[in-house]
Amino acid sequence: MSTCNSCQRIHDRNAGKAPLWDEIYRSRSWDVVQAYNSSYLGWLVLVLRRHAEAIDELAADEALELGSLLRQVSLALKQELGCSKTYVMQFAESPDHPHVHFHVVARMPEQAPEDRAYRIFRHLGAPLEQRCGEEQLNQLARGIRARLDALE
Repeated sequence: MSTCNSCQRIHDRNAGKAPLWDEIYRSRSWDVVQAYNSSYLGWLVLVLRRHAEAIDELAADEALELGSLLRQVSLALKQELGCSKTYVMQFAESPDHPHVHFHVVARMPEQAPEDRAYRIFRHLGAPLEQRCGEEQLNQLARGIRARLDALE
């Protein structure tokens, strides 16, 4: 098995080496970050802070925290971006990320049909020149962080 990119990113966050957009919010069991390779602003990821490869491997307290955090992150995206709802997806199938993580993606009111539902994934794995810029990611990260901090 290849090295788990999610575990490496958690290690970097623990060492204080993560940019703001990759360390929006940290709970006891989950990290809230932005997708690093997306051309779509409002693509957040909830990453389990320990390595597990399937949802059934979550401890009861991790699952309870996840449910609350999914709601809070969805609410923060709605307040910050004005999305009408969020999409939530979990696969953990990528060879580089075989780690339980949930994609939470803002679904905007006037979103084009070609970007709705599963088709939103066309924005993930975007070429570098098409990805959201670091300042844009950091600006959204600041807003989401403030909203999540206010919910505590």
